[in-house]
Amino acid sequence: MKRNMDSRHTVDMLFVIALLFLFAMGALMLIALGSSIYKRGVDTLTKSYDKRTAYAYITEKLRQCDEEGSISTDIFNKSGAIRIDSQIGDTPYVTYLYDYDGALMELYARADAGDLPPESGQKIMNIQGLVINSKGNGMLEITITLEDGEDLTFITAKRSSE
Repeated sequence: MKRNMDSRHTVDMLFVIALLFLFAMGALMLIALGSSIYKRGVDTLTKSYDKRTAYAYITEKLRQCDEEGSISTDIFNKSGAIRIDSQIGDTPYVTYLYDYDGALMELYARADAGDLPPESGQKIMNIQGLVINSKGNGMLEITITLEDGEDLTFITAKRSSE
């Protein structure tokens, strides 16, 4: 009779261990599923943030500096750039928006400062490339190649006339 009680006790213990194992496996699978969903969400938000930031920064910069004859396309660092001319008092200033070393850069300096190195600009965000085309009638077509290789193309118009 004692033998029957010992074997029953072993089966009960194995059943509890099996339940514990199933619970642990279910918890690990739930954590793995949750982390993959979280990673996809973060990737989507990052991609959306990069698009919005690149677009919003350039368009807002153009809108806030839109005065007659102040916005044009130019060559800076052997590539295309947006040139924004401004004046504070009697001193002329120039702002360049350009691509350098995998980043969207902004350089603000006195117009008579001469040739400044492209690395002296302020890094705005990482990008792969920036292409600016003048479409006439005050319109600019801007194509930004984001870090993931996706192209973001938009057309913006200068509101002031020349």
